[in-house]
Amino acid sequence: MTETASGPLAGVRIVDLTMNLSGPFATMVLAQQGADVIKVERPPVGDILRHVGSSRGGTSAYFVNTNWGKRSIALDFNDADDLEVLRTLVATADVLVENFRPAVMPSFGFAAAELVAEHPRLIYAALRGFPSDSSMADAPAYDHVVQALSGFAALQSEGGEPAMVRQGAIDKATAYSTAQAITAALFARTSTGQGTRIDVSMLDV
Repeated sequence: MTETASGPLAGVRIVDLTMNLSGPFATMVLAQQGADVIKVERPPVGDILRHVGSSRGGTSAYFVNTNWGKRSIALDFNDADDLEVLRTLVATADVLVENFRPAVMPSFGFAAAELVAEHPRLIYAALRGFPSDSSMADAPAYDHVVQALSGFAALQSEGGEPAMVRQGAIDKATAYSTAQAITAALFARTSTGQGTRIDVSMLDV
């Protein structure tokens, strides 16, 4: 991202804590619309999508396709100094995006309600596998899991056997839904001056 970045979201800063496909895809869409997206990865592995599928030079095509146009920083959430760096980034951000399980961010001192109270213009967007207020809120979720649980795989049934769509259909739909919700929240903030919390569930999508 350069000083000459242009597009409808030029001047918007997004701190991106997401990994895998849905979160990075959502923030990639926003980066292509001009947002300054700072991708935060946790060493030593970083985003696990770096290591999935075909790769060149140790970086997968999946990772490149979902993270181009972003800036990058590695921060260890178990290091107090690195957490202070993250706090500084959040203080400068318009949007924070994460896709951890609900208990993860509060465990590091970054509870959504507290961050939005401290930074009233912040838009806090969380992508989840399942609704945060459901009994499955803490359950791990991947695209194929949600395809099965939602009945999506059954819709592709051939000869009575459920069949998965061999693409991240739910991940991508969740990404686009999240990107749209974030831009809507940014638009609303222009008149209210207030940020908000956004929760997007893959199962709901």
